[in-house]
Amino acid sequence: MKEDIISEVRIFYVEDEPAIREGFVRFLRRRTDNLFVFTNGKEALDAFEEYKPDLIITDIRMPVMDGLEMSDKIKKLNPTVPIIVTTGHNDEELFLKSINIGIDKYIKKPIDFAYLIDVIKKITASIIHEKQMEKQNDFLREVLDLNPNFVITTNGVKCTYLNESFKEFLGVSNVSDYIERYVNINSVLVQKEEMFYTGKSVRDWILETQREQIKNRMVVLQPLLSNEETTCLMNIKAVPEKDEWLLSFADVTMLEKEKQLYRMLSQQDPLTKINNRKKFFDEVEKELERVVRYGQDVSLLIMDIDFFKEVNDRYGHLAGDKVLIELTEIVSNNIRKSDVFARYGGEEFVLMMPGTDLEGAHEKADHIRKIIAEHKFSNCGQVTCSFGVASYKTGDTVDSFVQKADIALYYSKESGRNKVSIFEEGSIQCSG
Repeated sequence: MKEDIISEVRIFYVEDEPAIREGFVRFLRRRTDNLFVFTNGKEALDAFEEYKPDLIITDIRMPVMDGLEMSDKIKKLNPTVPIIVTTGHNDEELFLKSINIGIDKYIKKPIDFAYLIDVIKKITASIIHEKQMEKQNDFLREVLDLNPNFVITTNGVKCTYLNESFKEFLGVSNVSDYIERYVNINSVLVQKEEMFYTGKSVRDWILETQREQIKNRMVVLQPLLSNEETTCLMNIKAVPEKDEWLLSFADVTMLEKEKQLYRMLSQQDPLTKINNRKKFFDEVEKELERVVRYGQDVSLLIMDIDFFKEVNDRYGHLAGDKVLIELTEIVSNNIRKSDVFARYGGEEFVLMMPGTDLEGAHEKADHIRKIIAEHKFSNCGQVTCSFGVASYKTGDTVDSFVQKADIALYYSKESGRNKVSIFEEGSIQCSG
């Protein structure tokens, strides 16, 4: 009955002496059908590429080509194939030569078959284990190659594997090509000041990520010869039984762009494309925190289009929308980048001016009022606006700050419109 473990591997047996060869072949045939027999090293070498043996057992001294010459040539073709040398000669030189070639086992004749079988079993078990691991690795590679995410394995210094998606993204054909062009993954990462990996070695930021158990870390990748940055979520897994890590990068560039777009839309007035009311109050709150901390000035104005209902009733809502858009352009062209301009609601607009005192805000409001009054709007001719202006005073909240400007605006409306009113503690002054 054949022993399964030996029958699972393909064995080359090379021996020129018929008596030894025939006895050993009978001995092995009881255990395997995967046995190929040769009478000299040349025959075995010629058959090596065709049959690809898992294990070679060979005598040393043979005609045509001896066992060591054959072994040397085979080890150059495949350094991993195990070779067992048998010899009846007690020759130290041959023994040293075998070591230099990389022979796996050196057995003296006459052969102790029980000992030889034990050696074959141990080598076979190792071969089978390696084959199983290779099959698993091949399967994993196939799975990873089908994965749309970018995948790389690295020991923190050198890359050991890239999946097809990552090779295509980086413009490389294999790992060697990648190493030659990029050296390591740090060359692919965009080095931005705020990123966790900037200024650190690959191994350091990998260990830091694992130590802190951080998942879905945001990274930015950019291949050589490309101006496009790709935003990815990165996850790291340690490779079992190896000092290596598997890094997986999920491309979320479009998601990030969509997120930014939604964020912008949630803060933007859809008609005029300027800030909406919510965004304005967020910015006022931030600015008041700075004002309280550093003692700076900040003022704001609220403006309202006079008789806007009549514009809509007379010329239609499309013409009214056009007025809102044109007015937005006028104001935007006459304010600073640091100012925060927003549509407050309907025909009302609001402008916050950091670093501006009440007098400066009054002058700006009156300047904008005059420009609007002199402008000829596309569909309805002349339009005017009323303004209310206020400055922050110690103790003001966001609501009280805005309310002061709103009270001043109401005063401008009640005073005949197309005017600027300023809220000063205890009184309101109107001009225009």
